[in-house]
Amino acid sequence: MAHPTVELLSRVPLFEGLSRAQLGRVAALTDEVAYNAGRVIVKKDDPGKAFYVIVEGTAKVVRGKIVSARGEAELGPGWFFGELALLDGLPRAATVVAATPLTTIRIERAEFRRLLRDEPDLALKLLDGMSRRIRKILSAPPL
Repeated sequence: MAHPTVELLSRVPLFEGLSRAQLGRVAALTDEVAYNAGRVIVKKDDPGKAFYVIVEGTAKVVRGKIVSARGEAELGPGWFFGELALLDGLPRAATVVAATPLTTIRIERAEFRRLLRDEPDLALKLLDGMSRRIRKILSAPPL
């Protein structure tokens, strides 16, 4: 049976082209982190330093900086956020707050970039996956 973190990461579109062995190397970078309800996980405009996948619980996405505001989206188990932070480290586009007690796996940007430098094939597969996602978004009919 595969490691649960590998299974969780295999469902993240950013990692869809990776082999099981490569997913295992990415999984080795993860830390499990728990948050109490109401805790801010990432804050709008802060530098992107990590990527998160929700294991248990729910989180709300707030576009502004007022964390008590009604969330624009609710994220549950299997959902993820901060994938662009792994690549560019630019400021966060939204605030994410734990709506309930929340467990995530987190990958720090610095460690992930080190892995990409050590494994160029992994980096190329990520670029392929991102290209497919961008093409899919661009070809979608307008709302």
